[in-house]
Amino acid sequence: MNLPPISRRSFVSQSTMGGLALASMLSREPLHAGSGLSPGLHHPPRAKRVIQLFMAGAASHIDMFDHKPELIKRHGEKSDFGEYVEAFQNGLGPWMKSPFEFKRHGGCGKLLSEIVEPLGEVVDDISFVHNMVGKTGVHSQATYLQATGFQLPGFPGAGSWVSYALGSENEDLPAFVVLPDHRGFASNGPKNWGSAFLPTHTQGTTIFPQRANPIEDLYPQADFVTKESHGDGIDLVNRLNRMHLEKRRLDPRLDSRIRSYELAARLQLSATDALDLSKEPKHIMKMYGLENPKKEYPKEINPEEET
Repeated sequence: MNLPPISRRSFVSQSTMGGLALASMLSREPLHAGSGLSPGLHHPPRAKRVIQLFMAGAASHIDMFDHKPELIKRHGEKSDFGEYVEAFQNGLGPWMKSPFEFKRHGGCGKLLSEIVEPLGEVVDDISFVHNMVGKTGVHSQATYLQATGFQLPGFPGAGSWVSYALGSENEDLPAFVVLPDHRGFASNGPKNWGSAFLPTHTQGTTIFPQRANPIEDLYPQADFVTKESHGDGIDLVNRLNRMHLEKRRLDPRLDSRIRSYELAARLQLSATDALDLSKEPKHIMKMYGLENPKKEYPKEINPEEET
């Protein structure tokens, strides 16, 4: 008797303990934000959005807002971390204090260096986290640590976790969007905002606002694809996906992938309006430095963009 092959995932899911474990995992998968609380949450989520600015290659925190009295004391001495530390290049030199002067600002008395002195006007409204450490000076590993909390690849980006927990208030737009520098990605590129082992629909959607097509591959480029045929193609793919899913109900990856495709289809209708800045009032455009937008910007650093 020839039996059809069975995948390891199917075998585990059909076994008693495997089925219980998978059912437990599925019960913890969050509901859409608009449909109520996720199972296990004992209170409604209050946060509605999270904005993270990651500026790879920025000035050292030691030169901006992380005052190091011990570093000043040991300036010029041979460096010793007490354990192996991977250096970016040329080994490790002597201890070096910041070349900038620090002064206290605000009611909290926060020490800021002279190069970020204007922050002193709002320093009481800013939270500084000074107990974060890393064990590598290699850009790619440090970027992983910043983006995912781990130095090695294979873990979801912070935005994916937020998307997974809070869902989206708008079914037609992605919950997690990424606006990369048009001059290039940071180390690791899209892996910094990937979903890893979380559902694929929680990964970041990359948007380039200054491009004619801000979201890559969102619209068909072939001349022979009409609006009607494109819609028929989407309907056909959706039917095939659902038929495939019916036979594999215990594999959450399929449902997540289908949700990603369906979001892409809805984006084709909603993205144009969402990314159209021409209707924004002038004072809003000026607040974001967009009063004189261009279609293209220089790839190198330039005063117009930096100020």
